[in-house]
Amino acid sequence: PGIDVIVLVSGDGDFIALVEYLKNLGKRVEVMAFGKTTSGVLKETADEFIDMDEGLPKFLLKNSKH
Repeated sequence: PGIDVIVLVSGDGDFIALVEYLKNLGKRVEVMAFGKTTSGVLKETADEFIDMDEGLPKFLLKNSKH
């Protein structure tokens, strides 16, 4: 009950029912995934969609040489 926002990091349309369930509980659901491969219905169902394609360098791990 103390959680207000859930961030789902997946573009799989199998999570649509979960997103709807959480929203019915009054939770805000944000989805982060690569837009090109994310379910369109999942994008529409979420309260917010964050396209990882648009900020790719920010989301990828950088190789560090020791």
